[in-house]
Amino acid sequence: MKVSFLIHTIYGIGGTIRTTLNLAEELAGRHEVEIVSVFRHRDEPLFAIDPRITVVPLIDTRPSSPGNETKHPLALEPAECIPGHEARFKEYSRLTDRRVREHYAVSDADVVIGTRPGLVAYVAQFAPARAVLIGQEHMTHNHHKPELRAEMRRHLAALDAFVTVSEGDAAAWREHMPLPDTRVLAIPNSVPEPMVPVSDLGGTTVVAAGRLAAEKQYDVLIEAFAEVVAVRPEWTLRICGWGKQKERLRRRIDELGLYNSVHLMGPRSPIEPEWVKGAIAVSTSRHESFGMTLVEAMRCGLPVVSTDCDYGPREIVADGVDGLLVPVGDRKAVAAALLRLIDDEPLRRRMGAAARSHARRFDPGPVAKQYEELFADLGAGTRAHSEAAAPAASGHDRTADARPIVDCVAEENGAVTVTLLGERTGRPDLVCVHPDDSVPDRVFAFDAAGRAEIPAGAGLAEGIWTCHVDPPAAGGGGPAQGAASARRRLVTRAVDQRGAMRAAARVRSGEPVRALIPYVRQGGLALRSWVRPAHAESGEITVGARRITVSGRLLGEAPPLGDPVLLLRRRGADAGELEFPGTRVGADGFRCTIPLAAPVAAQASSHDVWDLWLLPAPGAAPVRIGRVLDDVVEKGSVFPYPSVDLLGKRPLARVRDALDRLRSRPRAQATVKIFFSAGNELVLNVVDKTMK
Repeated sequence: MKVSFLIHTIYGIGGTIRTTLNLAEELAGRHEVEIVSVFRHRDEPLFAIDPRITVVPLIDTRPSSPGNETKHPLALEPAECIPGHEARFKEYSRLTDRRVREHYAVSDADVVIGTRPGLVAYVAQFAPARAVLIGQEHMTHNHHKPELRAEMRRHLAALDAFVTVSEGDAAAWREHMPLPDTRVLAIPNSVPEPMVPVSDLGGTTVVAAGRLAAEKQYDVLIEAFAEVVAVRPEWTLRICGWGKQKERLRRRIDELGLYNSVHLMGPRSPIEPEWVKGAIAVSTSRHESFGMTLVEAMRCGLPVVSTDCDYGPREIVADGVDGLLVPVGDRKAVAAALLRLIDDEPLRRRMGAAARSHARRFDPGPVAKQYEELFADLGAGTRAHSEAAAPAASGHDRTADARPIVDCVAEENGAVTVTLLGERTGRPDLVCVHPDDSVPDRVFAFDAAGRAEIPAGAGLAEGIWTCHVDPPAAGGGGPAQGAASARRRLVTRAVDQRGAMRAAARVRSGEPVRALIPYVRQGGLALRSWVRPAHAESGEITVGARRITVSGRLLGEAPPLGDPVLLLRRRGADAGELEFPGTRVGADGFRCTIPLAAPVAAQASSHDVWDLWLLPAPGAAPVRIGRVLDDVVEKGSVFPYPSVDLLGKRPLARVRDALDRLRSRPRAQATVKIFFSAGNELVLNVVDKTMK
């Protein structure tokens, strides 16, 4: 049987893409499966695609592609076959009408599945006459405008089946839009077993994931977490995803002073390695057709806190058994539920175990079986065949990546293990390459099981190392001749960074500070190495209206901490230094405050850049302050801090300010901002700004 999925794009990231791939991969073990992607907007999909699945992109919209068709004459004319109230209507055109029609005119598919309203309309109009026609609803009946539902009626009536992802939504469609000749039923989304070991629930991290969109109500979550932090300051919240609400949410985090506790992590794919870093999962959506992230988190062993919104969560979460359901929009209820799980570790562990067990019902196997039974009931593969030509080869694009695929783990002891997946011949080597040609490559042998270990004490020089595989020599054993040209960059399936989250605990007094973090960079496996004799690891940073306080720990081969002093050292031709006495906290902790008026008064240019150093004790060598001992490789976008605007800079500027106020002219102002550099070291900027 041949099954064809019609999707907006398979090259992005999102719930519909993920669940389509989950189902397609399971079906591909027994059937011929293709995914027809109306648009191709990037070279490679963000999700890995099983090589058994054929991907057919119809329209190339890649900005740098020679085949870019965004200016095609038909692409500039509005679609005629898509409902006018479809949310993505403006992205469709007469060109999409033509390409979808042409593809299915020669298709031999037995089943065609549309994955959003506009594509369901295409399926109803263009799918082969002999095929079983199925529409999927990945949102809800109530989510769509009445005008769109009215436009969709005739297209839904032409289908053999219309599949929602919850029983509640199926009932809503049956009640409000009876379709006598179309079977309306619910089949849940599928979520496979996680590719990494489940969470040990021993951390202090709450994780949420999804688009940064209004319906997810992350503002409610952030406000609720403010109540959590007030009593449990050691806990943090990570929100994974991207979307239009990012800047608005960032401002709200800053307004509440939560920039040390709530982090916008950006998109993460695959998401399982992020879920397993958490101890609790949370969702505060206004509505959810299903709740894909809830099932993903539960499969990773996390108990969940979720709003009891229509329709999915209450069909997924057993309240009080594997998670807690709370009213929509009730931040106090969200906070109380989180605190209940935070404060009761035995309850958290019982619910986590139950969540993992109960979520197995969403495994792709049972879900795919429901679809196969539906296909059979609707007569897929038994209808009379029309004379259909073979699909045009030029339209097909196999997305299987020829590069070797690995799993990678940051171990608890600081080592990194890399495991080759799939078939292999001989004993290849793992080769780590530093960007500085003067630094020798480091080679680690894969064992018979395809596993290579980089020990914690391997001494990889500081910097970014890219990971490659050398094929074995023709005679077996050792790298091949001309190995540099034969090397292939390693592609990752999953990178488990949990061991890196505890890097600070592994540092021993009197020993150099080392950290080795695996991550994905430019599509391949990379290692970020830090090696320093002494290091001042920054902790909480507090930004006030007139001062910034930096806390942290002095680690490594540094002298005993005495009376610490924070040094600001200005870069560039106008080099200078400012000193601010600090306070010792415990054996190796420090806390130092920078009065912002000082670097503003000392401003030497329109853009001063100051590096932060710690002077551990009188006469000691300064130590750079930064943050390297955790799992986040690039801190700048994940741990931003609010800026501060100050009036009155240099003495002459103050005089000019007074004159400008009298003349109603813009006044001089300085903006001060502390942030992490590309090397994750703390930097302070003082930049000119004008203010009305």
